[in-house]
Amino acid sequence: MKETYAYRHRREATMDTQALRHFTVVVQEGGIGAAADVLRMNQPTLSRQIGALEREVGATLLIRRARGQRLELTDAGKLLYRRAQEIVALADRLESELRTDVVAGDIHIAAAQVRSMGTVAEAAVATRRAHPGIRFHLDDENGPTAIERLENGLADFAVLIQSVDMSRYEHIDLPGEDPCGLLMREDHPLAAKERITRADLRNVPLIVSSGSIVRGELSGWMTPVAQSRMVVGTSNLIYNASLFVRAGYGCAVTLAGLVDTSPGSGLCFRPLDPPTSLRCSLAWKRGQPLTRAAQAFLECLREVIDAGGRDGEGDDGAR
Repeated sequence: MKETYAYRHRREATMDTQALRHFTVVVQEGGIGAAADVLRMNQPTLSRQIGALEREVGATLLIRRARGQRLELTDAGKLLYRRAQEIVALADRLESELRTDVVAGDIHIAAAQVRSMGTVAEAAVATRRAHPGIRFHLDDENGPTAIERLENGLADFAVLIQSVDMSRYEHIDLPGEDPCGLLMREDHPLAAKERITRADLRNVPLIVSSGSIVRGELSGWMTPVAQSRMVVGTSNLIYNASLFVRAGYGCAVTLAGLVDTSPGSGLCFRPLDPPTSLRCSLAWKRGQPLTRAAQAFLECLREVIDAGGRDGEGDDGAR
């Protein structure tokens, strides 16, 4: 099959990180002229660089306007801007990690909101105590999004609920379990019950984690038809969902201990019956070299888990 010029050009193209960095500045500053001032470079030079970038990707990225008017991005420009930010961030991290002999740098953790993060937090404290130059960045994500960030190299680690296939990852099981239950207003009729059964959920409008739908965690509690009728919303952040619950939008299927349900909070939590609990693991890509900062964090995490096991508060799930 004969190659077309366009295909061969795309195949052989090697995108310049500096050009992507300059493109992100153009977008953030709202125009080539303003970006040239920030970058302290000649405007025609920057304009030619953006034009070369457009030829390289084979698409128009910017809708040009007169100086003083904010530019607009094409659909291709919006996609490239999102990916350029990721590429530039990864390049900056790599440069930082290779430049120093000190155990320092950034650790990115994508995680669902679970109580198991308390163990991760203890390990982070121990890590920074030993290596003050290490910084932690948390991305609150549901399972599929956390996996995407891990696969794309945007997260060093992800805290995953164990129904996820872990065969592709190295992982450490985090101690403890997170009981599932129903978050509701304290004046809700079901608040009088100690536990919530499958029958109790009939005709109750529910807010659920979007990740729980993807993982199929509700399949044992309701049929797909019932889900389509009863699930009135999804949320990644339980705090935001709790505001909807408090306003009377519905009840939320969530994990214990994530929202204030103390007397006077206006909310209450009741566990599911039969009991349903989730366990979590800290995962990282198999075969991917870890930075020294990430290795130091894993050492501290294992020590925290070991200490919990010796104190009778947990067991060592390190793999």
